[in-house]
Amino acid sequence: MVKILRTLTTTVQGLAELRNQLGLGHGRTAPSPALTRHARLALNSTVTVTEFVLDTWQDRIDRGKLPPRSQ
Repeated sequence: MVKILRTLTTTVQGLAELRNQLGLGHGRTAPSPALTRHARLALNSTVTVTEFVLDTWQDRIDRGKLPPRSQ
């Protein structure tokens, strides 16, 4: 389990680097060299990490380790 969690950390770092290299932020206008499959991989990786973080957060709320979200 610990190895998978470390890999998730590496994935988040890689996604941030990818965004910095290929993103349109900071006035970039050149088309990205990334292919559709690369974009799909980045998107699906982001969804997986986000779902894991939200599931973990909810689990901690359910077990009383975090206060419930205020409405």
